Amino acid sequence: MASILVVLSSSPASSAGQRALSIVESLVDQGHVLTLCCLQDAVLLAGDHLPRETATRLERLLERGARLLVLDEDLAARGLRPCEPAVPLGHAGVSALLAVDHDRVIGAL
Repeated sequence: MASILVVLSSSPASSAGQRALSIVESLVDQGHVLTLCCLQDAVLLAGDHLPRETATRLERLLERGARLLVLDEDLAARGLRPCEPAVPLGHAGVSALLAVDHDRVIGAL
């Protein structure tokens, strides 16, 4: 299946963030290999204060092979530290990630 980079920017608590997670779940269900790159309010996925339902959804995604990457500056701006297994990246890391050989890159608000 395809290797897909999904760039998320909305809070997981918002309706847009929930729709984005549904899209991600659907792609994983289809057997795609996903990397989630969280920017802006989406970095809240890496925090330890997620609502139970969202935390459970994320846990299932990670168990099925999805990777979670977060922009470290957006974490710091929100007073957060990344929780396992989130991998913090700087702007250069995000730029490099966008240039890596993925079959598709999807932006989800």
